Amino acid sequence: MNHFEWRREMLSKYAYLILLFTVMSLSIIGCTSETSATEQMAQSVMKEDNNSDIFIMESILYKKVKVVNEEEFKSVKTTSYGEISMNYQKNKKFQEGMASVLPPGTKLYRSVAHPEYVYSNENQRYTLYKSVPEG
Repeated sequence: MNHFEWRREMLSKYAYLILLFTVMSLSIIGCTSETSATEQMAQSVMKEDNNSDIFIMESILYKKVKVVNEEEFKSVKTTSYGEISMNYQKNKKFQEGMASVLPPGTKLYRSVAHPEYVYSNENQRYTLYKSVPEG
């Protein structure tokens, strides 16, 4: 292999690496700016009924089922599931940790036996939520 062939081969490898890096970078940027299916579902729920009591936690949408008393809440084995970090504002993007009704700081607890159920505890007022399946 002479000097020119070697040089052409090296330039081809560099061009390939640059192209690969560019494609990967655009893929990552595109993924982070898109709205997730869960966020889109939450936006749809809020458009249909802006009084809906929903929140997103760990990329799962939860919707209010009913208010429960302390006795019922304490009869269910739960584990800490986090807390609400922000409130939804009309015509804004619904995001992870956001709730339409529950205020920031509200503690959430997930049922151990039935993980699709989550309870909120807002000043000793308990509410049961159920995950909304995608699709």
